[in-house]
Amino acid sequence: MKFFITHYTPLIDRKENIIKQLEKHGIANYEIIEVYDREKLNKIDLDKFSQIKLSEISLFLKHIEVFNKCSDDIVVVFEDDAVLVDDFMDKLLQYLNEINKYSWDILFSGGCCDLHINSVVNKHIYESNGSRGTCMYVLNKGVSTKLKNIIEKEAQIIKPIDHWFNDMGKKYNLKYFWSEPELVIQGSEIGLFKSVIR
Repeated sequence: MKFFITHYTPLIDRKENIIKQLEKHGIANYEIIEVYDREKLNKIDLDKFSQIKLSEISLFLKHIEVFNKCSDDIVVVFEDDAVLVDDFMDKLLQYLNEINKYSWDILFSGGCCDLHINSVVNKHIYESNGSRGTCMYVLNKGVSTKLKNIIEKEAQIIKPIDHWFNDMGKKYNLKYFWSEPELVIQGSEIGLFKSVIR
């Protein structure tokens, strides 16, 4: 299992914070994606996108870079404002053990906009028809290739990646799940960091 972090390089405090958290939770197999900052995008980078902000295009391209780097393994993706819960690794392994009873593509485990699914005691994994934001998600083996193929098929991308996931899930029958409780909260939602996307 490998971990990727999408990072906007001017925000050094976010990078320092996420590295401290990864070290605290014993996560050593990670890579920080520091390409495609909005100030450095060129015409080729922008060709596939319309109707969304440069900051959203930049973030989307960072996620695509993750898909391009994925091996045939389970991959965990964080955005750089992620705040991991206590006992993160134990809970993640518990959730993966639970979700492997299903056929699944993506597990959305980051808190976003106070979105929740009605939960029951002793159950943590719930099927969903949409994403829950991209602060944290887990790609099952082989799903990065599916996502790359979908991106190639789509003539234009006109939505930020979290909303794009919603549309593509329905269009391509991707199997989405959410976890309850979430494993990550967004630092920009709780006031730890200022949002730079919107």
